[in-house]
Amino acid sequence: MRPVTIDEAASMVLYSRAFLVRTRLAVSRLGSPLVVWAALAITARAEMPTVPRFGAQADLVILSATAVDKNGRPVRDLRADELRVYDEGRPQRIAHFSVARESQARILLLVDASGSMNGELKVSSTLMVAVQLLAAFDPQDEVALAGFDSRYFGVVPFTRDRERIRAAFSELAPFGSTALHDALAKAAQDLASHGEGRRAVVVITDGIDTASQKTADEVIASSRALDVPIYAVSVVSPLDDPASSLFAGHERPALATLGSATLSRYAQMSGGAAFAVSDFKGLKGAAAQIVDELKHQYRLGYDPPEGPPHFRRVEIRATRKGVLVRTRSGYMPPS
Repeated sequence: MRPVTIDEAASMVLYSRAFLVRTRLAVSRLGSPLVVWAALAITARAEMPTVPRFGAQADLVILSATAVDKNGRPVRDLRADELRVYDEGRPQRIAHFSVARESQARILLLVDASGSMNGELKVSSTLMVAVQLLAAFDPQDEVALAGFDSRYFGVVPFTRDRERIRAAFSELAPFGSTALHDALAKAAQDLASHGEGRRAVVVITDGIDTASQKTADEVIASSRALDVPIYAVSVVSPLDDPASSLFAGHERPALATLGSATLSRYAQMSGGAAFAVSDFKGLKGAAAQIVDELKHQYRLGYDPPEGPPHFRRVEIRATRKGVLVRTRSGYMPPS
């Protein structure tokens, strides 16, 4: 049952006072309490203010979506009538639509704290990305911090206290092996358990997995079903950065290059974005784009068509020319 609004509560109070006044008058005139209550019950049904009720959205398929132009810049002013949703190629009626700042965002920062990040450049780059992200989020947005090495662990729960997040980075001492895929699976589940609204996992790592029990394909399948966009920032050396003039992975890609490619798959299938960065300019650009997209994230919902409970592909298209819409690749309907 939805909460009663302030206006509705006020109407109920006024109604109750009027009801008591009529009760006293009726008793004085009719004398018999039974006759009085029978008459007033009929009046109450007719005069009781109707509280509007809305259908629950629990059964809707909810999609987080980001719209970008041909230059990759977020499109901020799309209307619901400019969007088309397709479930297994069949058009669906949009039953729910909201734009970014109608709800607060919840961002889970997931930081690689494994031994492979034990270098001054990687540590400082990780902190630099996080600081820029924290500074750019809206004050009402909540951020949590988690880390991983061979295991996933929470550091700071969801909070609006940016300084608390920044100070907690000192607790992330790089050590041990890297279970990146396992950590992404747990982070997506953790974030999905905190309710609806704008949300995303932002993982900062070198992209190299050495210890996961789960495969990348298994985690991608589960995260896209949870509607948790994954944004990945791979901190690499210039030799492993395709955007660098020093890139040396054309003929024989290094582990970091392969790791970045895997993270790109995570982003593509979940509706997020991936970045491989090796210098300050790249770090700053990645942070700015992530914040810009999250500030202009759309939320769409539709009633899933009937059918067997197997994975279903979804797609969102914009009717506005030159606009590309990213969302998760599909969902698993309830059995």
